[in-house]
Amino acid sequence: MHLGNYEPLLQLATGGMATVYVARQIGAAGFERLVVVKRVHPHLLANREFTDMFRDEARVAAMLHHPHVVAVTDVVEADAELFLVMEYVESAALSTLIKATHDLSQRLPPAAAVRILVDTLSGLHAAHEAVDMRGHRLEIVHRDVSPQNVIVGTDGSSRLIDFGVAKARHRLTETRSGSLKGKYGYMSPEQAKAQPVDRRADIFAAGVVLWETLTAGRLFRGDTELDTIRRIVEEPVRPPSSIAPSVPPALDAVTLKALSRDREQRFQTAAEFMEALEGACPPAAPRDVASVLKAYCGERLESRRATLEGMLAGRIEPLSRSRLSLSPGDGESTHPSGPSSRRRLAAGHADEGTESRIAASHDAPAPRQGPSRRAWAIAALAAMVVGALVVLAAIASSRRPSSAPAVASARPPSSREVAPDEVAIELTADTTIESVRALGMRDVQVRGSQARLVVARWGGDLSIDAVLEGERAAHAVARSDGPRALHLDPVVPAAVATPVDEPSAEPPPPDAARPAPPARPKATGGAHAPELHANPYGP
Repeated sequence: MHLGNYEPLLQLATGGMATVYVARQIGAAGFERLVVVKRVHPHLLANREFTDMFRDEARVAAMLHHPHVVAVTDVVEADAELFLVMEYVESAALSTLIKATHDLSQRLPPAAAVRILVDTLSGLHAAHEAVDMRGHRLEIVHRDVSPQNVIVGTDGSSRLIDFGVAKARHRLTETRSGSLKGKYGYMSPEQAKAQPVDRRADIFAAGVVLWETLTAGRLFRGDTELDTIRRIVEEPVRPPSSIAPSVPPALDAVTLKALSRDREQRFQTAAEFMEALEGACPPAAPRDVASVLKAYCGERLESRRATLEGMLAGRIEPLSRSRLSLSPGDGESTHPSGPSSRRRLAAGHADEGTESRIAASHDAPAPRQGPSRRAWAIAALAAMVVGALVVLAAIASSRRPSSAPAVASARPPSSREVAPDEVAIELTADTTIESVRALGMRDVQVRGSQARLVVARWGGDLSIDAVLEGERAAHAVARSDGPRALHLDPVVPAAVATPVDEPSAEPPPPDAARPAPPARPKATGGAHAPELHANPYGP
């Protein structure tokens, strides 16, 4: 199924408002290129508020032309469809890069962090200074500057994305008085208090991004949204070097100035912030950032690239018609908060900060390269032949007298094929596995201390629970972008387990080589503690 001149290939993300795809743009004379398509859920097209907000995003982003802002190249509204088209950048979200370093108890080199922020601030300043075709200032405030909305390209250049909640003077949709826009952990104090905001709110948010990029931790994340806002408004900010000793003092001073709660004391423009950063720590060259990205996210990027190449070559089937033909309830089912959120959206009280929007992060994990229909047919035919041979062998064996007792086969049970929307996970334990359970489980085969689990493809973290010999509970966490071979660790009471709450304070290695994963934490008494990671960015 095509959306005009665009053929969706790979789904990147979905949310309460739209679904984002990597697509192939097809033109005359064999023209084609990869783009990102952000498509409104069909059931929302009747909601004027949502469609106006979506048009706002397209209109604002289309006026921005800068190397560090992802460009909107087309807006299509026809045949009961509404979607915008953006350039495709082979990249990983900054949040993914930070998470990858944190999971290995490492941090980005300060110079690489500065380069990423300098690029981001360059694009942000261009947005703040943007004018329309008649020369009128747009007075854009992004209001959602966060690691999820900064992408780091394989060329070593970083770009700002998603102006879905941007505040511009000539917006079609006006923000309701008292409503909060953006992600809670990156709001400025005035934004958290629902006060009027200007470009200096983005300066504060960029300061939070800088702090988190340097430390690989979260600055203001609280137990609840209210607790997060309280931390933003009143909790003292620690200098980054108190957590990451490799951060130079001059960089501490720049970060804390950007995070001043009095906006008059902050940098007044993104350009001023950028110049201070460059003076405090010379930014790394783009090629060095590209090397760091490859070290931490290379496997993820290579997998996605191979999948797209297979789709373009016809070896892998792109998204099916059923995946694209969303029914009126499909948008609701993908919404994190389910049916209750749909009622809230219909009533006009959507929280754009989390659920009613979707950012084109360019950073979805690539699906496994599933077999084509022809391969499925060949496999099925081969299975029938093998099955017939097994039956004939069994009949022949039953007719022969046996002088020895029957012995159970030591071979593992047959492993069924894994569909394109599934993932196979290999599990091991220190003792016999009795049973395994996980969300989206479609097949499980257990043999002694090993098990093979087939689950529906997921995003983020997947919790796997098991029962080991002696009715002991065990646990493991599978990540959508992590290895598929996991160890089931017996659940140890918190009183005897070694806590893993804070990332290591050791600075990252000076080179870009990817470090080895840290050893699994141990519990007293010789048992393995569960593999729990203090992941600052959640699933």
